[in-house]
Amino acid sequence: MYCSSCGAYNQDDSRYCGNCGKRIGDEEVDESSPPPQTYSPPGHRVVPNIPNYLVQAILVTIFCCLPTGIVAIVFAAQVSGKLQAGDIDGARRASNNAKTWAWVSFGLGLGIMFLYFILALAGLAAA
Repeated sequence: MYCSSCGAYNQDDSRYCGNCGKRIGDEEVDESSPPPQTYSPPGHRVVPNIPNYLVQAILVTIFCCLPTGIVAIVFAAQVSGKLQAGDIDGARRASNNAKTWAWVSFGLGLGIMFLYFILALAGLAAA
């Protein structure tokens, strides 16, 4: 449940807001509207959750295509550092680049496996 005064999230059984101390639940709450902005104390930043795609980058590097997988790993490794530095836009760009290069690696890996399969079939047919 969100406090109507400060917007902080509180447990459903709370009677008073843990952030501002005001009584909770006396007023009607419209559940269809989005929750109000959460309170962030001075000096604390709210850091968005931006995926880094590191696991996917490592997997496509191992199983699909090494050169483009390494590029995906480099971009994936940049996301956390940029978030900690406060560069939200840079972290989003690095995340999108990591995802793109992971998909490129996956596609190249599938293409190479398909080509290998076709050549193997052609070799069997010629023998």
